[in-house]
Amino acid sequence: MNTLRRLSFATVLLIFAGALAHAAEPALTRHALVVGNSKYKESPLENPVNDAKAMAERLKQAGFSVTLKLDVSRREFSDAIRDFGAVLAKTKGVGLFYFAGHGLQLNWRNFLVPVTAHIRSKADIQTQTIDMGLLMDAMGQARNAFNIVILDACRNNPLGPDFRIDDRGLSQLDAPIGTLLAYATAPGNLAADGSGSHGLYTGNLLKEMQVPGAAVEDVFKRVRLAVRRGSQGAQIPWESTSLESDFSFLGGNARQDTSAAAKEFEADLAVWQKLRSVESPDKIEAFIRQRPSGKFSELAQYRLDELLRAKGEKAVRPVTSAPEICTPDGKSAPAAAYTLPSAPYRAGEKYVYRTINVLNQTETARTSDTVAKIVDDEVQFNDGKKVTDLFGNLVRAPDGRKWTPYQFFINDYQLGKHWPAQFLVTLPNGKQVNMSFNLRVAARERITLPSGTFDAWRIEARGANLTNGASLERTAWVAPDRVRGFLVLESVTRRDGEVVEGERVELVEYEPPKAASAQVSPPQTPEKKGGADFESKYSTSGG
Repeated sequence: MNTLRRLSFATVLLIFAGALAHAAEPALTRHALVVGNSKYKESPLENPVNDAKAMAERLKQAGFSVTLKLDVSRREFSDAIRDFGAVLAKTKGVGLFYFAGHGLQLNWRNFLVPVTAHIRSKADIQTQTIDMGLLMDAMGQARNAFNIVILDACRNNPLGPDFRIDDRGLSQLDAPIGTLLAYATAPGNLAADGSGSHGLYTGNLLKEMQVPGAAVEDVFKRVRLAVRRGSQGAQIPWESTSLESDFSFLGGNARQDTSAAAKEFEADLAVWQKLRSVESPDKIEAFIRQRPSGKFSELAQYRLDELLRAKGEKAVRPVTSAPEICTPDGKSAPAAAYTLPSAPYRAGEKYVYRTINVLNQTETARTSDTVAKIVDDEVQFNDGKKVTDLFGNLVRAPDGRKWTPYQFFINDYQLGKHWPAQFLVTLPNGKQVNMSFNLRVAARERITLPSGTFDAWRIEARGANLTNGASLERTAWVAPDRVRGFLVLESVTRRDGEVVEGERVELVEYEPPKAASAQVSPPQTPEKKGGADFESKYSTSGG
């Protein structure tokens, strides 16, 4: 593992400069609007006022100036939101909105219910409740640094026995730029009010907010894990994020120097190599809690899902099955852009890729890979010399290169999601190359290839070859609801800012298995080496 410590001088300078820039950033003012509604005329709730009071205190400890509103009328609610937006517009700081109480959706728009609401028909909803659009508009017009919106607002039967709506919970809303949206449960599902002094969701959130230096996204990941386990999968919190800067509720040493980061990766890799085959959900859960945004957290989460499903957990899933879904800009988008169950690799399916040199636009290679068999968490292609994991990340190449486990491609894609990937490539001569990326789901878009037209996620990855200091840029398109293999992968390597290599690998032909019960197709021989084995090529040169 000595490769982990042989960072180039240029790479060290970049990391050091980034740390200095962060240290020099002025502290942003913090403002919060906290609302808790319990005393509903119909369907009163026990805990929202308790939750709101406790949240207000916790936020004050984190340096927020807090406006606390309890059991508010519609007028009080709307006035508080407008005042909150005005403060953010003036200070340009961090904004946080927290609501505990009843919430509902109608025609894929979300509404928060004041205690004075008196609803007897759908027509009453818009006149008696608060449209979430009012809050999002106030925050958007403020143009402040960034915002956090927390909705513990999906309790059952918000309108009493005299009126029912067809859709439960809240509708999915994607986060505007610079915003983190946090739901107490997955869209279209319900949250527990809790049997103690706090709701299940807020009780865990109050606890995790006290961890010094914890990144805000790590806080919500730990909350999600705790609520899921506490409810046996009946309630799973949901986040949508487009934050572009770091934030933690309490100060602490969240950042690491280069040496500490290298040691953490080395230690986590050793632990994950042992954990990937264990049968204990508790051990996997402990690993995720320790590194909720770690280099193996996505792989660990998938493994935990498998184990809990095998033990009988029937976890809730987001409900996003309407013909159209309202997005933050008021436009509509097809539900297919949000509901994407992942398709696994299947024995007998065939992928044909072509490789194009982006510098001169010439085709340089074609590869043909047929899934021969799937063994545990590995997919074997052709004669078994090429192996990937279940998501398409390389394990072994035909020429003998080997990869440590990593999570460039993952199981669960959501707009705005970001995650890290790091891995070691062992070359046939025994030398190792250390590569690291930060990835994010940047867009949902339709692309047309020789193999067909796909509604795809666009993934942007930026990183470095930590062994030689080259800068790496990757852009990939995937449609895991259709095929597990990637659709397109564009790769660029830079040295001293200059592009030295670049290629585009795209799917030109896809053949599903001939039949579910058919025998595996005979192994296919690649027409040329290269192409889809993108990491293998760049592991010996720029990246």
